[in-house]
Amino acid sequence: MTYVTSAAVRTEHAAVRPTHRPGFTDLMLSEWTKLKTLRSTWWSLAAMIVLSLGFTITACAVYSSKFTRLDPATRTQFRQDTIGLILQPGAAFAGLAVCVLGVLVIGSEYTTGMIRATMLAAPRRTSALLAKAAAFSALVFVVAELVAVPCFLIGSALTSAHASTSITDPITIRAILAFGLFMTALGLLALSVGTLVRHLAAGISLILALQFVLPGVLSMIPGSLGEHLSNALPGGATVMMSSGHNSSNVYTPLQGLLILLGWVAVLGSAALVSIKKRDV
Repeated sequence: MTYVTSAAVRTEHAAVRPTHRPGFTDLMLSEWTKLKTLRSTWWSLAAMIVLSLGFTITACAVYSSKFTRLDPATRTQFRQDTIGLILQPGAAFAGLAVCVLGVLVIGSEYTTGMIRATMLAAPRRTSALLAKAAAFSALVFVVAELVAVPCFLIGSALTSAHASTSITDPITIRAILAFGLFMTALGLLALSVGTLVRHLAAGISLILALQFVLPGVLSMIPGSLGEHLSNALPGGATVMMSSGHNSSNVYTPLQGLLILLGWVAVLGSAALVSIKKRDV
């Protein structure tokens, strides 16, 4: 009879122990699996689609039906920035759903304790968060672009009697791409806030306050200061979807993009530092 010593058993187990560490692609695939298996992902994206189309149709239909009763300045604004009228209302309200989803993506892991398993599987915490952000961003951008096109087509059909727009116009193409970038950036901001506060209700409350409440508060500051401050918040980046010819806009489309990217960089960096330094 042959006996196997404990040392031999340990040697055998050591020989078959996996040595592969998950790479960034592996982490992204893992995060994609999480995203697509959560019902909240698809409900939130469905809400984004409904809100985008709903507010686009409502705004375009209302302005078109009342066009003859509008004052000359508003008519001029309507014609100069038709693409803004078409895309901005839907983007502003659809951002609600994206913000909620961004917090849920990370906040739910802290709530259920799954974040511990995630960090055990990927000891490099910053890589795990970046992979989550990359998978989430790709999904939101693709869905947002897929809904931006029908929003434009429907909106341009509703406004065609008073203002003409073309999907081949460089300004239109830029605005449609900006729709996806705006939604993606809002999602990343929400993901960063969720990482920082680690609580679903608190995270959702903070990101919605930043997006919808604080701009109104700052706009009450007298003079141009309040207007500039309120439009320097993430919600003011809807100017990215304008033609750039609207004189009432405080910032240009490029400035709106830079402001939004600045918010993403600051909050994203804070989230990376937080997840690396704090216990899970």
